[in-house]
Amino acid sequence: MYKQLINKLESKGVEFEIGLSNDEIKRIEEVFNIEFPKELKELYKIALPISKGFYNWRNFNYENIKFIKEVIKRPIKDIYELANEVYWCEKWGEEPNNELEKVGIIRSLLKKAPKLIPIYAHRYMPQVNRINTPIFSIHDTDIICYGENLTSYLEIEFGTENQSDIDYEKLTYIPFWSDLL
Repeated sequence: MYKQLINKLESKGVEFEIGLSNDEIKRIEEVFNIEFPKELKELYKIALPISKGFYNWRNFNYENIKFIKEVIKRPIKDIYELANEVYWCEKWGEEPNNELEKVGIIRSLLKKAPKLIPIYAHRYMPQVNRINTPIFSIHDTDIICYGENLTSYLEIEFGTENQSDIDYEKLTYIPFWSDLL
């Protein structure tokens, strides 16, 4: 399934290394306290993208581990700090008039939200094992969907598909993160 996608991406200049072994994946998940979603794990077992913007999951030096851990924390930290700028979602009930109460509710929902796994630059895949997990582009409180799933995201990011082709009606719902779209 991913071999055809890898060929497309290579034609766009994306570089790959040999895929991750099960032992490498286990070590990565332990070091970073994450669990790769099934789609991402399947891709990374076949080939690991190494071009600029991707994360070097094989590099276990202190600086790289620190860097990736910061990237994992960044969206949570930003939304926590900027909770007063988050648009209220109707699914959360009636918006409180009190700003502190609103911020408290948003921060509480954020604590329950699935972790995000960085894929490329500020594009993240929620740590859930669902079919067609959407990919989110997150910068501060600016969150958009950048792909219906991993394949669609990579095709959009590297110019073989258009972001305007995303069918928002078909997106898999991800608690909290989908509410911010």
